[in-house]
Amino acid sequence: MKNTHMKYGLVTGLIMVVVGAILYISGVALKPGMQYVSYIPFLIGLILNANAFTKENDGFVTYGNVFSSGFKASAIISLLLLLWSIVSMFIFPHMKDEILEMARKKMAENPKMSDEDIDTAMNMTKKYWNVFMVAGVIFTTLFWGAIFSLIAAAIPKKKGAAPMQ
Repeated sequence: MKNTHMKYGLVTGLIMVVVGAILYISGVALKPGMQYVSYIPFLIGLILNANAFTKENDGFVTYGNVFSSGFKASAIISLLLLLWSIVSMFIFPHMKDEILEMARKKMAENPKMSDEDIDTAMNMTKKYWNVFMVAGVIFTTLFWGAIFSLIAAAIPKKKGAAPMQ
């Protein structure tokens, strides 16, 4: 089978990085709900990958083949976003503090959390920031990648597995 996941994964990942950078530079990235804006190109990229993969293989694909191609593209996107997350901590060093402050405010809204609980949670988050960031980026991207790949795989018209030659 001919593959398209590498090309579409790289292009989609780069677009998501650019969108994320624009959102952060414009000051809206940390507003509620704005983190989901970058998932629009994610879904579109996986749909385009599904269509290209089906076309490259003359329609002789199954739902599982198309899903697999989309999930492989998601893995590539995940790696690019992880790399961007690490690099962005150096480019925008104050981003970590802004995220931590936002988390503190969110916890303070919870009447069940005391100031001591909040301080404990914040200290743990600061201590394990890199682990949480890596796990968060990988898990979140692969989770949404699986869901979007399921959606994308349903779109192209498929002829089934290729006949034996």
